[in-house]
Amino acid sequence: MPSKSRDVRIEQRRVLEKKLEARLAMLAAQGIAKEKIQKDPLVKNLKSKIKETGARIAAFDKNIQKAQELQAAKAQKLEDAKTGKKKEASPEKETKPKKKAAAAEGATDAAKKSAKKKEGAKAK
Repeated sequence: MPSKSRDVRIEQRRVLEKKLEARLAMLAAQGIAKEKIQKDPLVKNLKSKIKETGARIAAFDKNIQKAQELQAAKAQKLEDAKTGKKKEASPEKETKPKKKAAAAEGATDAAKKSAKKKEGAKAK
């Protein structure tokens, strides 16, 4: 089951980094070249797990930040409601209806397809 806590993920990353350091030290003690150490399967695996864990921690941070922004916006909205302030209406942009535009494009596409079918039938 995946962890749902940022602190658990940080601890996992710390453990993985310790394992990586131990593996690198062991390989260096054996006198293996740095290029071969970087190609070691266990070293690659540990680095990838550290990278994945870092990405998950970043996702936690992003979600926490978003929640804080939403909470601040909600508090501001409640404060504005109490004081009676209204948010200034922004001018609406004029746009053409999407349904009519999509229907018009669909009609031209259908006409093009039927024209291609007719040309294909005439060529045979």
